[in-house]
Amino acid sequence: MRKIFLLTLLLSVVCFMPVLAQDITVSGKVVDSSGTPIIGAAVKAQGEKTGVITDKDGNFKIVMPKGKNNLVVSYLGYKEMIVQAILGKLLNIKMKEDAQNLDELVVVGYGTQKKSALTSSIETVKGEDLLRMPTPNLDQALNGQVAGLQVMSLSGDPGAAREATIRIRAMSGAVSSPLLVIDGIPRFSENTTEGEQRLSDLNPDDIESISILKDAAAAAVYGVRAANGVILVKTKRASGDSKVRVNYRGQFNIQEATQFPHFLKSYEYAKLYNKAVEGARNAQPYTEEELELIRTQSMPNKYADTNLLDYLKSHGTSSTNAVSLSGGNKFVRYYISGAYTNTVGLYSGVGRDRFNYAAKLDATLAKGLTLSLDMSGVRSEYKNTSYTTIDAAYSYAPTQPFVYDNGDLASIGHANPLISVRGLGGYKQMTTKMNTVTANLKWELPWVKGLSVYGRVTVDNNSSLNKNYNNPVTLYLYNEKNKEITVDKTTIYPKAKISVYQGTQFVDNALIEFGANYDRTFGGKHHVTGLLVANYQSYKRKSMDGTNNDLPGLYPEVLGSTNTGTLHGVDSEVQRASLIGRATYGFSNRYFAEFSFRMDGSAKFHPDHRWAFFPTVSASWILSNEEFFKNWRQKVLSNVKFRLSTGLLGRDGSVQDYSYLLKYIYSPAYGYNVGGVFKPAVIVATGNYPNTRLSWEKNRDYNVGIDLGFWDNRFGLTYEYYVRYRTDMLTPAPDYLYPASTGTNGSVPLMNFGKLKAWGWDLTLTHRNSINKFRYDAALTLSLGRDEVIDWGDESNQLENMRRKGQSTGTTWMYESLGLFQTQEEIDNWKLNQDGTYKGKNKTIKPGDIKYKDQNDDGVLDDKDLKPFRDSQYPDFTGSLRLGASYKGFFVSVMFQGVSGFKQYVSEMYSLENNSLPKFQDYHLTDCWTPENPNASFPRVKLATARDNNRKKSSFWVRDNSFVRLKSVSVGYSLPSSVLSKLKLSSLSISLMGGNLYTWSKLKYMDPESMRGYPIQRTYGINANIGF
Repeated sequence: MRKIFLLTLLLSVVCFMPVLAQDITVSGKVVDSSGTPIIGAAVKAQGEKTGVITDKDGNFKIVMPKGKNNLVVSYLGYKEMIVQAILGKLLNIKMKEDAQNLDELVVVGYGTQKKSALTSSIETVKGEDLLRMPTPNLDQALNGQVAGLQVMSLSGDPGAAREATIRIRAMSGAVSSPLLVIDGIPRFSENTTEGEQRLSDLNPDDIESISILKDAAAAAVYGVRAANGVILVKTKRASGDSKVRVNYRGQFNIQEATQFPHFLKSYEYAKLYNKAVEGARNAQPYTEEELELIRTQSMPNKYADTNLLDYLKSHGTSSTNAVSLSGGNKFVRYYISGAYTNTVGLYSGVGRDRFNYAAKLDATLAKGLTLSLDMSGVRSEYKNTSYTTIDAAYSYAPTQPFVYDNGDLASIGHANPLISVRGLGGYKQMTTKMNTVTANLKWELPWVKGLSVYGRVTVDNNSSLNKNYNNPVTLYLYNEKNKEITVDKTTIYPKAKISVYQGTQFVDNALIEFGANYDRTFGGKHHVTGLLVANYQSYKRKSMDGTNNDLPGLYPEVLGSTNTGTLHGVDSEVQRASLIGRATYGFSNRYFAEFSFRMDGSAKFHPDHRWAFFPTVSASWILSNEEFFKNWRQKVLSNVKFRLSTGLLGRDGSVQDYSYLLKYIYSPAYGYNVGGVFKPAVIVATGNYPNTRLSWEKNRDYNVGIDLGFWDNRFGLTYEYYVRYRTDMLTPAPDYLYPASTGTNGSVPLMNFGKLKAWGWDLTLTHRNSINKFRYDAALTLSLGRDEVIDWGDESNQLENMRRKGQSTGTTWMYESLGLFQTQEEIDNWKLNQDGTYKGKNKTIKPGDIKYKDQNDDGVLDDKDLKPFRDSQYPDFTGSLRLGASYKGFFVSVMFQGVSGFKQYVSEMYSLENNSLPKFQDYHLTDCWTPENPNASFPRVKLATARDNNRKKSSFWVRDNSFVRLKSVSVGYSLPSSVLSKLKLSSLSISLMGGNLYTWSKLKYMDPESMRGYPIQRTYGINANIGF
């Protein structure tokens, strides 16, 4: 009887205990607080690296390994959950939103960290948020997403890169672009034109997240090229055991200029022109008879009424088609994608085609041993015409005919802008091919818990082909006397000839890297991680280009035999070696500390100064995780965290290769004269003054941050204050080291003398909430940045008022304007001679002209009167407001983006009055000074020359380009899972989108970002996303 009892007891224990001795299959469903299924939630056994993801109905099925009885369920925007797996029971898991995503894994340099454990300044943008923007380019999509990241669209040209900066401004000519890192691979060159991928070359549909590393502690592991910050891109891969998934996204946009100039009609122009040339010696006004011909348009071949903008297309287009395929199991996982984007510009012959591909394979070769193989690439073709059409629109008077009444093109100084508009005079074409292959082998060592090692090899093979082809176009002249139209013989061969330029470039990059990671928790409270990486990078570039300007043929491929061709070639190589380390410690999820370093070597410097060590330290304290805080009976504060970091970074991007060596210039075209006969010879001359002591520029960063959460983290606040010292900046050597007796003639070597201080703050406010099935969110980002030159070497020979020390990097010296003269009496009593020795004291000055301040009261307007004024492409203050809401499948998102303290010298305004640019606009008629309009925005209308008083560089032409844009609007609908199941789809959504819909700005008559360049575009689009 006793044996039977013991046997029964044993069987009972085995049956009812959590199953530990064998694999079990657990099924369940993951929903949100309203009961809506969550698609794509990650489900895995606790302690395992891989798992499964939920399907379109939120369902999952997972095989639990032996010894595992808890599930970990996670999804972006929700709190991570640990659930006990129960055999035979269907789990219904309801996830709770986490407004601040404290459990979210953030991609950092060489790894990931929980957001709550971060000690440095890092912000992350999800890939799905970028796809809501009505643009095919990632650089534009990032605009306004992160506090401290500025993305300025200085041109709307389809092939133009946007200016991105992180908390730093560059001195004139210096590189300010942040380092771009794609899937852990730093792009090898700071210059994106030298065969490197840009953000605009990537496929937005492949992006999982983008992390912005803003301070030294975050960026230190990337070393010398991270001094301007880091944009860290993580692309998508297949994860866990999932079925085959196919996703397609299509987007089509129609684009138009946010603002085109409004030129005067020809009759208004002619009358204003007559007013402008009053008193001018070298210009004749239109006669009354000519004015009547212009008004009646009775002689259009002589006096037309034209506007080049009327010949341009009013709209451009862009379209994107992207497809991806993913799937696999716990042994093999794959992700394949392809995308084609076509952009057509606002005028003929301008556009860009881009094709992206990616193929990724992850294979578990054995327990803890994973092999990853990645292949990706982009082929891009950029087209442009051989002339700058937008600028040409300003260059011709409206009375100038472009086309005669018989259809022939008019010869205007042997040229015609319609050659460009119609794509007749040739083309500019640049084709780039970029291919990357990466192999990564990772091994989790079984005999040391938490330790893994890896080896990675990456090879880039990039090439580009640049073609410029110009062919003559026959133009015609109009003879007013006999009313005949004849050929302009200077526009046909042999007077006009074909010219060809072709350049090729080949770039080979290689990265070899070995590393070890350690990640372990002791006693449930002590979390320790360690990282040690050694890598070697090689960048090789070969290029050759040739030009021929005297071709009799009609085909660009036939160069002919001529002596006017030129060839040029470059063969360069840059190598870097680095040792990287990081150690972190966390105690009880309350206290965190991190130390990281990078030792870099660069061949740009003399061997004695080639290596440098750059360390950083950071720490954080989560006050809200303290026991006394948890016991505090209040519901307002739910998260309080403090962060502090400091670090040192180096930079070698401004240093020329082999700057410590003497270089020679080979010049075969020179010679000498003997007895009146030229004797050709080869001249070899020195080309530089080397500096063997030249060393790294250095950044010392200090960053203080606070993260707050209110009312269960429904409201969030992040504030950071930073100070950055950039020292040992490259400046010209002082005169006392290289006096005139050395024969340098001012061409002195660079030395490490300059020092710059930058400081500012970033603020992010967030709110997220849900009321039943209605969800909404809002985010406000604000950033302020300032800088000052602390030291610029020896400036003793510079005028005191023109020294850089104490000034901002965005400073230009110019005369200070005191407004406009109103009367002749005021001019006669003006003590400052603004004419100088040109005409005598103020003889050319009239009421309505600009008056200047005499800074030293000597009565002479010269360099001593120049004063520093703000003139920079970097605004002091940036901000954005993002709003979103969703209800039962309907969703809407809106973003406003703006800048302030954006002062620029707007030369485009005064240059329209120059004799070479006679295109008057509406404001010349309504907003220029007259006795009846004394408070006008512009001086009097006159035909100005280059030495004219009103064309002097002065603060009068500095404008406040601050603006606020309605940057994007997206409205759409996603089908519910009940309908998707019937259609056998996993997702289906469609949305209408708009970009740059409206701009508020103090700057009148032009766009505040692009001004007179290729226009920024307003966009209207439709987007569809289908998942199978």
